[in-house]
Amino acid sequence: MDGIPRGCCVAECATNATKLVKKGKINRKETQKIFLASSKNNPQWLPIVKDTLDECFAEADANKEEIEAGAKLKPSYKGEKICHPISGHIIRCMRMKMFNKCPENVFQENNQDCMKLRQYHAKCPLN
Repeated sequence: MDGIPRGCCVAECATNATKLVKKGKINRKETQKIFLASSKNNPQWLPIVKDTLDECFAEADANKEEIEAGAKLKPSYKGEKICHPISGHIIRCMRMKMFNKCPENVFQENNQDCMKLRQYHAKCPLN
C-alpha cells in the first residue's frame, strides 16, 4: 500500500524503552508527561509542546486505519522486521511541527545554515 511506513523500528525501540508504547498502543498521558518534562527548563516551549502533541495525537487518530495497516505488513525480504508505525508517526510529527513552531527569539535567523534549513523544511511534503 502506498504511503504506509515500513519499519519505524528506531522510534519503536525508543518508545518501548521509555514504556510509552505497549502492543501498538501509545500511552498518551505518559507521553505528554515525558515531552513536557523535557521542556521544563524552557517555559516558552511548554504550550508549544502540549499543543503540538495534541495535534500529533489527533493526526494519529485520523490516520488510525493506515497506521494499523502498516503494522500488519508482511516483510518484503527475509529478515525484515516490521515495527508498529505509531511510534514513528508521533516522533516524526513532533519533530516536524516543533521545528515549524520554533519561537522567533530562539531561531537563529543570522545563521545562514539555519535559514537554508528553514527554507528547505518549508518545501517538505511531509510537513
